[in-house]
Amino acid sequence: MSRRIEPYLPQAKTNLSDLYQREVTQHMNSRSGQVVVDVGGGRSCPFAKYRDPAAQTKIIAVDVLEEELRQNEDVDERRAANITQGLPFEADEIDLLVSRWVLEHLESTDNFFESSEVALKREGYSIHLFASRFAPFALINQALPDILVDKVNDFFLSRGSKSGRRRFPAVYDHCYYSGIEKLLENHGFEMVDVHLNYYQARYFSFFFPLFLANALYEMLILALGAKNLAAHILVIARKK
Repeated sequence: MSRRIEPYLPQAKTNLSDLYQREVTQHMNSRSGQVVVDVGGGRSCPFAKYRDPAAQTKIIAVDVLEEELRQNEDVDERRAANITQGLPFEADEIDLLVSRWVLEHLESTDNFFESSEVALKREGYSIHLFASRFAPFALINQALPDILVDKVNDFFLSRGSKSGRRRFPAVYDHCYYSGIEKLLENHGFEMVDVHLNYYQARYFSFFFPLFLANALYEMLILALGAKNLAAHILVIARKK
């Protein structure tokens, strides 16, 4: 029943993952000779196949897990690093810095954007897709112990399947609209564009009444334009 209703929900029509990939591809191919950094790059880079061969773009994947980076055949270079302790780049080395589902796991997004400001060239772009702090699923995630979160995810979302990938605790530091807006401003970025997605009812599809209640809640906050209550955020920023 949840799957049948989903296509008719207005808040379910925005796919930020697809939009993220289109935005990154557009900026990646906008100029020749750019250095593009995929933070949390892991085993693969979903947008690498869309780069223009004539543009001579260099893609560098950065991840804390070196064993996963070694499996990444999509990129030109791999750098193992804990980005909470700084990005492994010289000043003004990067043209485009991107991440997906990474910011919500950082203990200090302030430190991340501080090092991003240094590593990015002037007018370089920073594009990030992340979960928002005040969405119901995020509030539950923050309230439960990490070991219980893993079990809940496996049972309700993965239906017991194992991805073989390590999960990182979600912190959601500054991961909401006004928080990220202020953080970007503090570190010399201007917000060029932001896209919000309110749909999160899929997390509750295991129990239809809960799915329906959450879907109605989403429609209400979407109508009210409650940006801080969005489920997911795609932000496009430029270094001043």
